[in-house]
Amino acid sequence: MDINNTIDYIRKHKLLFLVITPAFFLYMILIFPSGTFLCFREACGINFWGVHAHDGLWHSAIAHVSFRNFPFDSPIFSGEKLFGYNFFYDFLLFLLLKAGISPLISYFKILPIVWFIVFTFLLILLGRKIKDNPLFIGLFLFFNYFAGSFSYLLTLIHNQTLKGSSTLLVQPAMYTMSNPPYAFSQLFFIVLLIMIKDKKFNLKSALLSGIVVSLIWGFKFYGGVIAFFLISLYLFLAFFPKNIKKLAVFFSIIGFLSLFVILVLYNPFSSVKTGSILGFAPFALIHPITEEPNQFYLRNLTDARYFLVSQNRFSPRLIAIEIVNLLIFLFFYLGTRFLSLFYVLYLLVKRRLDKFDFVVLSSIIFSLILTSLFVQKGEWWNTIQFFFYAIFLTTIYLTRMVFDFLSVAKKRRVIFTGIGVLMMLLSIPTTVDLLNIFTVTPGVTYISKEEMKALTFLQKQPKGIVLAPLYKKEWKSYEKMNPLWRYDDTAYISGISGQQAFFSDIAMLKNTSISYEKRLEQMKRLDCSMLSQVDYVYEFRELPDDEKIIIKCRPKNAQKIYDSGSIFIYSLAR
Repeated sequence: MDINNTIDYIRKHKLLFLVITPAFFLYMILIFPSGTFLCFREACGINFWGVHAHDGLWHSAIAHVSFRNFPFDSPIFSGEKLFGYNFFYDFLLFLLLKAGISPLISYFKILPIVWFIVFTFLLILLGRKIKDNPLFIGLFLFFNYFAGSFSYLLTLIHNQTLKGSSTLLVQPAMYTMSNPPYAFSQLFFIVLLIMIKDKKFNLKSALLSGIVVSLIWGFKFYGGVIAFFLISLYLFLAFFPKNIKKLAVFFSIIGFLSLFVILVLYNPFSSVKTGSILGFAPFALIHPITEEPNQFYLRNLTDARYFLVSQNRFSPRLIAIEIVNLLIFLFFYLGTRFLSLFYVLYLLVKRRLDKFDFVVLSSIIFSLILTSLFVQKGEWWNTIQFFFYAIFLTTIYLTRMVFDFLSVAKKRRVIFTGIGVLMMLLSIPTTVDLLNIFTVTPGVTYISKEEMKALTFLQKQPKGIVLAPLYKKEWKSYEKMNPLWRYDDTAYISGISGQQAFFSDIAMLKNTSISYEKRLEQMKRLDCSMLSQVDYVYEFRELPDDEKIIIKCRPKNAQKIYDSGSIFIYSLAR
């Protein structure tokens, strides 16, 4: 992987900058504004767009709190450890924090630039392994940067507009900056593909690929599953049955490293105490595409499916309905990539698929199977992230197809060039819509300047546990921009102050397999016994008195150490 050679390649083919430069600015627009001080009318403070309000501060909370002790602490539930979670990205934030760089700067400014540069270099390296042609490389970059779903067809059908299409179906392209752990796992996933494409596999390669797969596990569980399948299948095809000894040795190395990371990061023995991490729910993620009124709603098909399921017996008609559901799901989620599946059939007929293609296509099918059959504990739809890697892999064949269209014989060039250009145009409407959302509208929420002062004050206090009010959805206003404490249940107090929370962010408590129900009931009834377990109480003047634990319990050891007029912080001697 020669970096200098790749730089020289880009310099030699300067037209690649026509793809790389706008992509860089577009991707940075999706993340740079978040974590930045801005004013929109009366709302002045640190602003956040989209899921950054929740996810960015969750990662910041881990970086600030978790790595102070080993085993690592949960930043949102005092007395509990962090397990069942891929925290490698958060450890990067922690290392930068130790170097004096705030997680808000690292998460929203520094690491996105690093990711984009490395992502671009690796795409060029992989692209050149597949087809060393500057046109192919340009197309490969273009589709990986910009190609979205066909969700814009749904908004056109229902609302006669493209607006809102980018938020209708979850997509990795462009949304990569809303999921940095996935973004970094993708880098190592590409490295693994490059290694396989090199066709030179020895003991050193096995050790390196084992480390790469382990890193993918560490950044994203879903990617780890797909990567382990991919490399295992490659090893089987490369060494079975001619060299079973090498197959056993190489597989053992990769398997041992993967198992080690799984045990350290996910601690499955503790995670399963609150229930299975994955639940078997066939087609739970597929059905909404034809069940939801704002998607490709097919009432008769849905009614027929429910009726046949209620009969509780095998039915060829039910199988046919599920196949239709699956094809519709693939069509809208894959977008123009769906059309490349027909191109794959063409390559199969022409016998133009090699071992690399077999491994990649098998991994696409495997990721689709996992997406179709399982849901996750907590945020049940999170298993759609298995499919993110299938979307990335199908981009290889979309690129090959369009490249072939643009490279046909002269007598048919006009027609096929037109088809190729049309495929490019059909790939980008959701990207255009997403750009419009992030450049026109203000952030969805913010931490006010006044509250940032309170959190900064709290950060300077001795490390302890903070009790803040239990979030309630009725606090949220749909008529104006909300401060974060009203907008969502997040880990923002820990993410900014660096103090561990007594209880916050129920969504992540579920995802990290923490048994929180008993403490939740304590929070709901403002159980005074909680005060003996915390060091600080964080309260808002705006809340009614019956929601303030200090007023209800009147602890004698409570000392008000901060009063901004709207935010109070109390210290409790323990």
